[in-house]
Amino acid sequence: MVLLPLLGAAAALWGSTRLDGGPGSGTGLALVALAGAGGAIAVGGWGRRVVGALVAVAGLLAGWRALAADGAGAGRWVALLGAVLLVVAGVLVVRLATRLPTMGARYASPAARRASGDPDGDPDKDLWDGLSEGRDPTAAEVEDER
Repeated sequence: MVLLPLLGAAAALWGSTRLDGGPGSGTGLALVALAGAGGAIAVGGWGRRVVGALVAVAGLLAGWRALAADGAGAGRWVALLGAVLLVVAGVLVVRLATRLPTMGARYASPAARRASGDPDGDPDKDLWDGLSEGRDPTAAEVEDER
C-alpha cells in the first residue's frame, strides 16, 4: 500500500527528466523515493516515522522544483505527479508506521514476540512456542507419573 506510491513517484520523477520541460533534478529525487521504499520496509517504530517525514519533505522539494521549472512541458507535470505521490507516501508511512510489517519480524523468536506485546493467550500457541524455545511438553507428565 505504501510501496506503490513510492515506486510510482520514483518512476514519475525519473521519467520527468526524460521529457521536455522537466526539472533536471528528478533523478536524485527518484533515488530518494527508492531509498524511502527500502527504508519503510527495513525499519520500524520511530525510524520508520523519520523515513516517512524525510520522504514527505523530499516530495515537497520535488513539487517546489516542478513548479519553479521553466516551461509548461509534459516533464513538469509528470514531476509534479511524482511529487504528490512522494508526499502522499510519506504521510502514509508516518501515519501507518506501527501497522506496517517490518522486515524480519516473521523470524523473531517467540520470546521476542511476547516481549513485543503479542497478547495471544492461546494454550496451543503456548505449547508450540515452548517447543520452539526447547521446552519438553512431556516432561511435566513424566514427573506426574512417578
